Amino acid sequence: MRVQRKYKVLKRKTTKEIVEDVNELIQHEYKDAEGFLFRSSGRWQCLDGITFCEKEDLWIQAMVFIQEEE
Repeated sequence: MRVQRKYKVLKRKTTKEIVEDVNELIQHEYKDAEGFLFRSSGRWQCLDGITFCEKEDLWIQAMVFIQEEE
């Protein structure tokens, strides 16, 4: 079963900074195990693509943490 846990909005001055931060989040896997009945792991995933906010002069990427549970 997949469970959505939290959101994160990355705001950076350049697309290079966004890509570096997104890759760092995506490549890290979170694992947890308690006894024999519960196991879970989760990863950050992008929501849509990178957008540019002219008002703040920043690039923005929305992220969501999805956790899979057994």
